Amino acid sequence: MWNPFKKKTAEETVPDAAAAPEAVHQPEEKKQKESIEQRIEREIESLPAMIKNKLKDPQIKQRFIDIAKRMEKDGVDFKSIRQMKKWMKAHEAELKAEQAGDLPKVETVVHEGPKIGRNDPCPCGSGKKYKKCCGKDK
Repeated sequence: MWNPFKKKTAEETVPDAAAAPEAVHQPEEKKQKESIEQRIEREIESLPAMIKNKLKDPQIKQRFIDIAKRMEKDGVDFKSIRQMKKWMKAHEAELKAEQAGDLPKVETVVHEGPKIGRNDPCPCGSGKKYKKCCGKDK
């Protein structure tokens, strides 16, 4: 019967290495072999729903993974929020520049032709003023 107050002997405290060598070392090896993508996939489930929905987009998810890889390469500890924030602040300008390069350029719309005033005749040809015809809902 198990007694919580009983002192453990040296044999009980040291795991038997010959009996189960894989059981002792397997979790460490598994953590080391796990890629950043696999860790992110595992962590996505614990995120709030709003962020989880955004990470379903493959482009956003890939950008997130790329940033995480760069942080890992620079030696940032992912368990330390302070280190991650410090790294993000130090690399803020270059991250924004990369993001600006990914977004399509917005072109300005230039209207050709004369501007129609409210009291001008409507261009549809009804003979009414623009404000009483096509411009009524604007």
